[in-house]
Amino acid sequence: MTEPFVRPDVRAFLDYVAAQGRPPLHELEAHAAREIMRITRQLADADTGDLAVRRDLTMPGPDGNTIPLRLFDARAERPLPGPVMVFFHGGGFVLGDLDTHEPVCAEIARVLDLPVVSVDYRLAPEARFPAAPDDCEAAARWVATSPEALGRKASSLVLAGDSAGGTLTLVTAMALRDEGAQVPVIAMWPIYPSLGRADTASFRPAE
Repeated sequence: MTEPFVRPDVRAFLDYVAAQGRPPLHELEAHAAREIMRITRQLADADTGDLAVRRDLTMPGPDGNTIPLRLFDARAERPLPGPVMVFFHGGGFVLGDLDTHEPVCAEIARVLDLPVVSVDYRLAPEARFPAAPDDCEAAARWVATSPEALGRKASSLVLAGDSAGGTLTLVTAMALRDEGAQVPVIAMWPIYPSLGRADTASFRPAE
């Protein structure tokens, strides 16, 4: 066998995507790639499903910007303090938003019985580094203060994210390690983050 095993249902999905004849995402302009990612969610992800709470929020960002957030919770109320997960979506720091990662955030909230706050941090190329990590750190610190808009009292934070969001999970955790937030980070869940060396050609500043 020359090809790695791929589960049959995954193979069927990959074959379907290949049959569409679309160019790879990295060959597209950012706005077009973002739209394809949103469409792919409709094909590949389960429905959000029922949740007691799915609420959009906003908070002030570190550079005078506004950071959109989305709260997911399987419980309508949480009278006692408890952990709150702050989730950073993937997408290569260029793609992704609150909608593309809604199903996974909703499922995490249900399965782990935790409030999940998804963060819509600023994306490249419109926003230059360090906009994304700055937004993620600000969001984590905001959640740690148990703001009234959240409707939940955080006793601790769980940081999580996939791909670029996994990298932002670790970056945010280190920022809060160096200068603590109002409550501690008790767990991290970086899902396939980028952790390689940053001295290769692809990391050199753009001209």
